[in-house]
Amino acid sequence: MRIGISLIVFFICLMQGLFAQQDSIGLAQHDSIGIAQKDSLRQAQQDSIAIAQQPIKPWPDTATYQKIATHPYLPLNKPAIVMMVEYKTKSSKDALFYTVVFLVALLGFIKNGFPKYFQNLFKLFFQTSLRQKQTKEQLAQDSFASLLINLLFLLSTGLFITLVIIFYQWADLPFWLLYGYVFATLAIIYLGKYLFISFAGWVFNNTAAAASYLFLVAVVNRIMGVVLLPLTILLAFSVQPVALVVLTIAFGVVTLLFIYRYIVSFGLLRSDLQLNPFHFFLYLCAVEILPMALIYKVLVDNLG
Repeated sequence: MRIGISLIVFFICLMQGLFAQQDSIGLAQHDSIGIAQKDSLRQAQQDSIAIAQQPIKPWPDTATYQKIATHPYLPLNKPAIVMMVEYKTKSSKDALFYTVVFLVALLGFIKNGFPKYFQNLFKLFFQTSLRQKQTKEQLAQDSFASLLINLLFLLSTGLFITLVIIFYQWADLPFWLLYGYVFATLAIIYLGKYLFISFAGWVFNNTAAAASYLFLVAVVNRIMGVVLLPLTILLAFSVQPVALVVLTIAFGVVTLLFIYRYIVSFGLLRSDLQLNPFHFFLYLCAVEILPMALIYKVLVDNLG
């Protein structure tokens, strides 16, 4: 009996030991599994954060549009640049071309329609005073040719002055308006000079000397109009370096013509009026230089 009770107690203790061992083993396994799961979760979170913080390398794209969009000369991803662009105004030289054609046609008409007048006009520069009287009479007889060549002088010289103003950008006006102003200014200058000298000759009873001087001025002006025409054509349709050379030649030709006119007119007036050089210089300052200076001042103040 005692042996049976002892066996039962032994089995009960043995079973309790086994259950206690199983509980300890299960608890240890459960704790180790929880700790491992927590550690793996924490490590996964840290790895994901580290991966997220790493810079993302662009994926190489070989597509056509993507390659163009990332080209350094096509900054499509940069901010836009605002630029104010003024449209270029197209300049046309049609009006200038037709004006030159008209002047050349007018010169050709005068030369072919009045050849003797045209030849006598240039002969006056190289003739003696004895033969000049006969040539003057021949030129004075053809009034229509004189009128046409005077018109050629105003148109040709006016076009040359207009191109000079445009070249140096002294005025910002349309071509026809500027050409009209210059033509009218030249016409007023020479008409006023003609009236003033004619009136002075009538007042001082020297109409012959006044007529001779006016005739000399008219001849020089007519030759100037013919000589300036080819230079004006070159100036109108040439580039800037060539235009500077043409302007230099033209200014030299005009200066020589004016010097010739003053020298010949002084010799003419000195014999008729007993004029000394100082009085002639005063005349040049009062009648030639001062009006041109005033006109230049007015043009600069109003057009410049």
